[in-house]
Amino acid sequence: MALVSRSGRACRLPLKVEIPMLIQRLLLACAALLPFSAFAIDPGAVAPEAAGVVLQGPEGIKLSKLRTPGRVVVVDFWASWCGPCVQAIPELNAMREGLVHEGFGDRFEVLGVSIDNDVKLAKRFLERIPVSYPVVDDVLGVSSQTYGIWRLPATFLIAPDGRIQYIYHGYGAGFTADL
Repeated sequence: MALVSRSGRACRLPLKVEIPMLIQRLLLACAALLPFSAFAIDPGAVAPEAAGVVLQGPEGIKLSKLRTPGRVVVVDFWASWCGPCVQAIPELNAMREGLVHEGFGDRFEVLGVSIDNDVKLAKRFLERIPVSYPVVDDVLGVSSQTYGIWRLPATFLIAPDGRIQYIYHGYGAGFTADL
């Protein structure tokens, strides 16, 4: 691979750099040929880790720390700029609080995952719309990529065995009844 220097002369990258760049470009070209659904995760799959900068909850909180024997976990992806998230999050929080009040707090938890790339925006959102469950900000986009997020909110019901039981993309009034 040749690059052009400031003087206009072609210069070559070391072979150590050229090979990884070539592989990266080939992988990107192959990925572009795949249908979008190839990147999505399906019900029945083992839930990947969901983590990020902790906005609310214990230090180091992530999905793997919430998954305990017999516990169902809802992983809810959202963003501060997402209109439907403004409606969905209070409903999800009310469902969680109701289950905790009924004595199911040890068998059910929610993990909110913001996909905002600016932690300040996510924090401001939580000041306006507070929740009682742990929340992280996936600043790097790792969790949203492994879950194949394509629409917000995106809510994943994780069964006690760690498998995705149900996926809900978007928001509809009463969506928590489906969960």
